Amino acid sequence: MAVWIWFPHDFSIDLRARVEMRRREHGMVCPPIWRVDSPGRAVTFRREYELAAPGRACLRAQGEMYVCLDGAAIPEPADEIVLPAGKHVLTVSVMHLSGLPALFVSGDIESDERFSVCENNVDFRPCGFSAAFDAPEKRPELYSLPTLRRDPEGVTAEGLLDFGRESFGFLCLTAASPGPYTVYYGESKEEALAGKQGETWDTGVFARAGEEVRLPSHALRYARVDGPADVRAAYLLEEHNGLPWRAAFHSGDARLNAIYEVSARTMALCTREFFLDGIKRDRWVWAGDALQSVLLNHYSYFDRATTRRTLAALRGREPFDQHINTILDYTFYWMIAVWEDYFYTGDASFLSGMYDKMVSAMDYTLRFVSADGFVVGQKRDWVFVDWADMPKEGELCVEQVLLWKALCVLSDSAAVLGRAGDAAAYRRRADALRERILAVFWSEEVGTLLHRRAPDGTVCGHTRYAPMFALLYGLLPEDKARRAMENSLLSDSAPAITTPYMRFYEMDALFRAGRAREVLQGVRAYWGGMLDLGATSIWEQFDPSETGAAHYAMYGRPFGRSLCHCWGAGPVYLCGRHILGVAPTAPGYASYEVRPNPGGLQSASGTVPTPEGEIRVTLQDGCVQVQSTCRGAGTLYWQGKRAEIPPYAGGDPVLACL
Repeated sequence: MAVWIWFPHDFSIDLRARVEMRRREHGMVCPPIWRVDSPGRAVTFRREYELAAPGRACLRAQGEMYVCLDGAAIPEPADEIVLPAGKHVLTVSVMHLSGLPALFVSGDIESDERFSVCENNVDFRPCGFSAAFDAPEKRPELYSLPTLRRDPEGVTAEGLLDFGRESFGFLCLTAASPGPYTVYYGESKEEALAGKQGETWDTGVFARAGEEVRLPSHALRYARVDGPADVRAAYLLEEHNGLPWRAAFHSGDARLNAIYEVSARTMALCTREFFLDGIKRDRWVWAGDALQSVLLNHYSYFDRATTRRTLAALRGREPFDQHINTILDYTFYWMIAVWEDYFYTGDASFLSGMYDKMVSAMDYTLRFVSADGFVVGQKRDWVFVDWADMPKEGELCVEQVLLWKALCVLSDSAAVLGRAGDAAAYRRRADALRERILAVFWSEEVGTLLHRRAPDGTVCGHTRYAPMFALLYGLLPEDKARRAMENSLLSDSAPAITTPYMRFYEMDALFRAGRAREVLQGVRAYWGGMLDLGATSIWEQFDPSETGAAHYAMYGRPFGRSLCHCWGAGPVYLCGRHILGVAPTAPGYASYEVRPNPGGLQSASGTVPTPEGEIRVTLQDGCVQVQSTCRGAGTLYWQGKRAEIPPYAGGDPVLACL
């Protein structure tokens, strides 16, 4: 089957630039704060073929073509060429100064995985492609998400169009008469009523009565239309990802069910061309948000294409000369996310394509480590960690833990790809770093990892971040892990985390330590607290002590906070991964476990997707039943007992009960 082909990962890089440049705030395009990469502007596609008789090939390109047979240019430009019989080499160079160079070939040879591509006529490699672009008219540059019409649910007393819930799409208006108009968008009523104190608005002029306009895409629940528009005819073309949601969760706890549904809605809204951080602000691709989205994806859509577009776009092109999104920790999250994609899918093709880029990112990182092997933020780095009031100067322990995990990921990746020397070297470096982390940051007095080594050499401070990630990724030996749990995550001595972003990791670590009841209490209070205030998607940040419009403010702007942020959708993962207890124990679910952890729930059931098939878990009356169409072999663990789950071989799902 013929498909459009391009230089590997350049489709993702080009699409990211176009998506991120759509962000508008205060009537202006708001560009990303990092380098915006472009695809290669001139690439050459190559195919060796053999035909028993002369044939023909139709050529289509995004850009200008230069076509050669056996190294000689064809006599004149043509969309269809004659292919001589015998063994020959077809090369097509495509140049595109403002977009993605891409090629579509049909006829007696087709553009597919048998083509290779290069940028320098020497280093040919497999092409990038997607089965979604399988016809000449389905050009990659025309890629867009599907839309559905949604009418407003009503008009508020203040005259606002109300679409009933957080949405994303194109508002469509019809003119009642000629004249100028302004549309103010709001995730809340207050924002839509705030005029240009809000974040997003559009202006225009109706030329005549009856004119229909489709405005640019925005996040909104409410819209205020000033001007001669017929609000009775207004509607939204809601843009959605078009993917099937493959998971399910339901329990005997109505509040938890509502939290799951709103979290799933948040995940759906932020799963677009890429995993975006939010749909109002920023509409950008951030690696910290993306790691959580990759994990969430494996318990919702299990869509490889969105994951890989996101991760390829984040890394961009060489050279690697600044941390991803300019943030030190985000480079490490990106590497972890690449590994998570491999481990859940069992498909090493993307890992193979990213490995050299992982290496160059680590090489850059290691240029700036201290004698102890510790990384420290440089002048051009943003050391983020979280939106929290804490010192970030010097050597932060959490950054060293994340660096250690990234080194482990590189070692494991090298082993999978048959690079034994790299695997051993990265493992040695990781082991040495772990020893130094424990030697420098572990405090016997406090019984946990301390926050940082300050520039004056003092090791001090206590936050939840370093212990949390050390517990999550297995850096601490068992005795220290127990103490860190008690003295950091289960103690008030460390400041509480106030973002869903880092609460996700805290809850993941607590679940793994068997603290399900504490986690579910926190979920009901924290996520449920947003629902109590009318949230229809999960917010970027939530402080229960705030009141009124203070919930919408951030960055010194009255409506700067995103009310739909994917890093808040963590309950989707927590319900599938921990309450139902489903997780792979070998790449691609070649083997897996089901360890339900209901945390006091009287009943719970749901479905978790796998690369092939699904795993359904039902907890009821103190018993667990598993129905599986997964091709791997599983093990069910429940109340000190275990049962084997045979691989699915067709027919009815396999069953296991305890």
